[in-house]
Amino acid sequence: MKNQLYDTDFVRWTEEQAESLQKHNVEAIDWQNIQEEIIALGRSEKHELENRLEVLLEHLLKRGYIDSTYDNRGWEITIKEQRKQIRRLLRDSPSLKKYGEALIAEIWQDARSDVQDLYPTISLPETNPFSESLDQLLTVTFWQQ
Repeated sequence: MKNQLYDTDFVRWTEEQAESLQKHNVEAIDWQNIQEEIIALGRSEKHELENRLEVLLEHLLKRGYIDSTYDNRGWEITIKEQRKQIRRLLRDSPSLKKYGEALIAEIWQDARSDVQDLYPTISLPETNPFSESLDQLLTVTFWQQ
């Protein structure tokens, strides 16, 4: 019955599992699916950080290397929003900082590739001109105002 509810009504399953945990009713706990969901939660947080870092690096590249007075303000707004959301992720899960910093070089390559595809005539740097430090990526202005 526990697994069937998990497959047919996920919200109800979560409510019942939370109640079972609260009441310490270990016989009613669907351990296998709870374990899978906890693992998925951690994975989801990591993916969100990866996605936000990629958007941040793409917009830092655009703002720093593409001369577009029309687009600059929009890129700056996106940079500000991504930084805010990354700070919130790190506030709630500080262990993500080390994970994110380990991926900056890889994410940089993806971001550079995406921006280069959009602007093939623009010469972009081959190596990350910004920082491999999340603290600096979240605070430093990398373009001249």
